[in-house]
Amino acid sequence: MQIVMFTVGSIIFILYMLGLLTMINRSHKEQEKDFKNISDKVDDMDMDGMGNFSRFPNDKKKVKYTKK
Repeated sequence: MQIVMFTVGSIIFILYMLGLLTMINRSHKEQEKDFKNISDKVDDMDMDGMGNFSRFPNDKKKVKYTKK
């Protein structure tokens, strides 16, 4: 009886590990594909790494409120 339980447990463990490794492999491939798509759209003008807001000035006029 113990050998049967060990065999069943071993089979379940092996199937679990195969499923886990398959999921890790699939997510790695998907992440690699997404990274390749993003690297094609790199902004060469973004030298400081802060995005576009640091390159373009703020066009909004500041409104000063005065007491009446």
